This record gives sequence, structure tokens and C-alpha cells, in this order.
Amino acid sequence: MKISKVSHFFPQQIKKIDRFSFENDLDYQHHQRFVGTQQLHLSEIGTTGSDLALEAAKRLLRQIPKHHIDFLIFSSLTLDYKTPTTASVLHRALVLKNSCGVLDVPSGCAAFPTALALANGFFLSGSAKCILIVLGEVPSQAVDPQDPSLRNLMSDAGVAVIVEPSTNPSHFVFGNDGEGFDYLKVEQGGARFPFTEDYLKANLHQPQLNRFGTIAMDGQGILKMTLKNIPTAIHELLRLYQYDLAEIDYFLFHQGSNILLEALGRKMKVPESKMLNFLALYGNTVSCSIPLAWYHAEKEGKFHSGDKILCMGFGVGFSWSGTILHYP
Repeated sequence: MKISKVSHFFPQQIKKIDRFSFENDLDYQHHQRFVGTQQLHLSEIGTTGSDLALEAAKRLLRQIPKHHIDFLIFSSLTLDYKTPTTASVLHRALVLKNSCGVLDVPSGCAAFPTALALANGFFLSGSAKCILIVLGEVPSQAVDPQDPSLRNLMSDAGVAVIVEPSTNPSHFVFGNDGEGFDYLKVEQGGARFPFTEDYLKANLHQPQLNRFGTIAMDGQGILKMTLKNIPTAIHELLRLYQYDLAEIDYFLFHQGSNILLEALGRKMKVPESKMLNFLALYGNTVSCSIPLAWYHAEKEGKFHSGDKILCMGFGVGFSWSGTILHYP
């Protein structure tokens, strides 16, 4: 399986993260060291993930005939409806052929490798030859403006990716550690915890929170889950491919935060030159982060034919998925 084309779309509003965003130099230095963002892309109130994904998909479909698309996979933590699938909505908006299948994968930061695994299954079954993966996230709209750990981290984006079969074998790893269930969540608005009158009143002047709920994150808990589970998953992935760590040309992890990427790189003893980190440009865009980093690395000319790129997504759940892609 190979990634053939990638496009993206960002909201027009850009939030610059500079010294003036903080009360003092110490806080700013802490942000630079541990978070790493220099700008965020923020959507307007009412924008959904599918809005951004649709624009990215339109850009991509200028480069490939629509009738080539055999399946559409969509990922977002802000689906348009409880039913039908948002993939169905996008299928209609993009005017894809009726024989094109659709599927939603609301798996957060692990969604992109998971979508690749699903695509690979369709390729192996012979039911598809060209798959469109679209991802759209608006996490900034679920951030409490008073939350210091998230307001300068979460960013909005839409991404579209074309994947096709290749002669290289594909392997995947998956996992979930329920101990980290509460470390990253949006509780309000679900069937178990619907919006309450008290919550709606408390956020009367924050309409976006009354649409999407409020993200709650335990950063230390997420870091603990990452260092506990992801190195083991990486070693399992290397075993499946029969590669040594040194044979991997680039490591493309979910762009969660600087401290997360640096800690994982140190534990795995990955050379800094092989770690892809574009948090400064994009922030944490949830499921969009891996394909966005792929796009930027490709644009900078980092990848060369035959390069082995280990992709690993991890986060909400605490779940993870990963694979190794060979650059065409």
C-alpha cells in the first residue's frame, strides 16, 4: 500500500503563539520547551470537521478523476450526525460514484493508521483499487479558553489522502490500554452523559462548548500511557516487518506535543534527525497530524524512493495503531 497524493485545508484565522501570549518569559519558555507550537489554525464557531475535510478533498480531486475512487473513509471526533455517517454526507457533496463505499472512523489520534489498515484490507480483498481517506478536526472549539494546557496546543485542519495498492507487504499493530480511558476525553453530549442544563448555562457565552463539549486532558497521564505502550508496539511492528530500528529512515508519530515526541524519541533511542516534528507549524490536529507531517516532510524533500517511514498514532482511549510505509 502506498500514499499517492495528500492535500490539506486550514481555517483562515491564525493564532500566533509568541511572548505576548503569556504572562511572563518563564511561561513562554516552558511552552516552547514542552508544547512547541508557534501558530494555530482556528475555525469559526459552527464549523465542523467535515467542512474542513471537504475542502481538502475538493483540492485533491482536481488531480484525480472522481470515478477512480472506490471507497471513502472519514475520520473526525466531530461527526455531523448520529446517523447517517458523515462519510455519506461527504460522498454526496463530492458527487462520487454510487458504487463507492463509505465508512466513519472516529478514532482520534490513532485514526489515520487505522484507516490505512482498513484500506489495506479492501485492497487485499480485491474490492477496491483506489481509496480516499479524508480527515477533519476542530478540537479548538472544544477547548475551554481558560485551560492553559490546551488553549495553545489544539489546532484545526482538514486533510485528504489517496492510497493505492503497492507491491510492498503491509503490516499493522493495534492496541488499547483502558487504564488511560479518562486521560483524554470529551464527556458531555454523549448518550451516557448528555448536556445538562447546568453545563449549558455555565457556557452560555461559549457557544462552541455547548456544541462540542469540553476537552479534558491529563497531560502527564497521556505521557505515561505513551511511554508504557508505544515502545512495545514499535518493537512489535519492527518484528512483523523484520527490520531493525536503525533501518527506519523516519519516525512519524502523532504530533501531540514536544515533550511527548522528545520523551518517546529518547526512550526508543531514535536519532533526532529521524524524528519528524512539525508542531510549530500546525499544532495538535488530532487525526490530521500524521498526514499533515507527511505532506510537509514530502514538500521539504526529506523523503526519497524506498525510504521506510514508521507511522504511529496514539491518544484517546488510550489507543494506538501503526504501520511502516515505503516511500514510492
